[in-house]
Amino acid sequence: MILSESQWQKKNKAIIITGANGNVGSYFARQYLELGENLILFIHEQEHRILEIKQNYPDKVKVVRSDLNNLEKLEEDLFKIVNKANWQPDRLIHTATIHSHDFQPLVDTDPELWKEIINVNLVGTFNVLKCVLPYFKKNQYGKIVLFASNVTRIGLPNGSAYSASKAGIANIGRTLAAEEAESNIIINTVSPGPIKIDDSHFSESYRIFRKQYYKEKIREIPLKRCASFDDLFGLCKFLLSKENSYITGEEFFITGGKL
Repeated sequence: MILSESQWQKKNKAIIITGANGNVGSYFARQYLELGENLILFIHEQEHRILEIKQNYPDKVKVVRSDLNNLEKLEEDLFKIVNKANWQPDRLIHTATIHSHDFQPLVDTDPELWKEIINVNLVGTFNVLKCVLPYFKKNQYGKIVLFASNVTRIGLPNGSAYSASKAGIANIGRTLAAEEAESNIIINTVSPGPIKIDDSHFSESYRIFRKQYYKEKIREIPLKRCASFDDLFGLCKFLLSKENSYITGEEFFITGGKL
């Protein structure tokens, strides 16, 4: 069988998705697999949402089980997978995140918890980019979507670490877009408002917090609903596509009309 150029490119290119065991990451993985893409999925511990994916697409999915705060191991694991599969990563969707779970004003927040959230969300983002960018720069091509949150512009009472980390991610995106433009690397940030997700794996206290928080926030949303996974995927699909050759360094708010 002789492959066309477009078929060869898809055969050898790969999308990296972090937080692939989460709600958003696993949904994106399923959508891209239906489009015939190769995927490198970064997960931390739980993998229940990608078990079916691994079983149904054994030749299209490679899994990196790694702590995003361990840069050395992250680089090593990605190198092994890329070389074994003979894939060229050319797109990145960074969804991995951790939320607050004590919901306290900053003055009452546990300093160690604050540091943990910053380390996972912000230092983890640095490590992912530090690990992935060399592949993009080598090929003088790459597209990246970082996930922040609407809290980057409205704040989050009783969640200062999460709010600060997401604002940091958005500004990393802006900065990186300027730094890597000459390498033909496009970087944008998606900042959703409330998203309808399966929260059964969260603690009871966080589920209660989410329920009350979303109840209040939906009243403020003109469309009167949370964002769906499909709402997010449509934008990300465009930002990572060949149709987007000029939009970079932007932060896109998906908030159902709420300013």
